[in-house]
Amino acid sequence: MVTRDPDITRMMDRLESRGLISRGRAKEDRRIVTHILTRDGMDLVNALDEPVEKANKEALGHMSRARLRELIALLEELRAGW
Repeated sequence: MVTRDPDITRMMDRLESRGLISRGRAKEDRRIVTHILTRDGMDLVNALDEPVEKANKEALGHMSRARLRELIALLEELRAGW
């Protein structure tokens, strides 16, 4: 997920209201909130696999494996330095 921190709570509120996640609090530390995908949430994630793979192939399919590995390495380097 790429989003600003304050938006996370609102996004989780929307996912919960749509029945895609359930929330719980840890008994030993009520500051800890767990989020678990519901069956509907898991079905949605699974349904997205094929369209996401298709979009990736359309965007990156012209690149060789070597260039894709290079791109991955650059993105990992960028993430590590963030």
